[in-house]
Amino acid sequence: MPQPEALPAPDDESQALELETLPINVGPIAHEYLNNYLTEKGDRTFGIKYKNGVYYFRNTRVEFDGNNLIIGGKEYEGAPGLWDLLTSVEPSLNDKTDDDFQNYVELMIATNAISNSENINRPAAFKDHKWKKIISPIWDSDEVKQKRKPKKKGQGFLPSDPNALCERLELLMASKQAGKTGLRNEIVSVCDELLRQKILPRDAYKNLILTLNK
Repeated sequence: MPQPEALPAPDDESQALELETLPINVGPIAHEYLNNYLTEKGDRTFGIKYKNGVYYFRNTRVEFDGNNLIIGGKEYEGAPGLWDLLTSVEPSLNDKTDDDFQNYVELMIATNAISNSENINRPAAFKDHKWKKIISPIWDSDEVKQKRKPKKKGQGFLPSDPNALCERLELLMASKQAGKTGLRNEIVSVCDELLRQKILPRDAYKNLILTLNK
């Protein structure tokens, strides 16, 4: 994949931001949309986010291979239509292919980018153009409704947010080490969900289960 031409020395704050934060291995399509996202008003509610030198889609790290995106271990074709959906506040609806929309819907659901970070049963936003034209139908789909249903965990519910799951697992393991009993089923449920979301490697999962069985 050919690399974009070298950029001239920055002459303003926006260009300096671009040079500092754009990955060096992106293709020309990714370069254009990421640059617009960084230097203009990009979608920071439902789109890609940039923090401490890393790009994320919700809490899932985004890597690049030319114009393509690698999210959650899967590579997505970086077509202009998908990039527009990911980065623009008001993406055009007239020039998108079925693959663009299908990949965008898959990413919104797989990463839970559609939901509020504190409450899976509330959308991240529900008043702007993008919500009304694009996000709302995804939110009302059967797949998202099923994903929003909390999973039972004995007393209470099992969260689906990976950060909340990791925090819960740490608390449960600390309680178990302190001598508290009756936690095994919940620990296994949390581990199962982290494994399903590909947050917990399979080897680490097996080691944790073995630890519980001792």
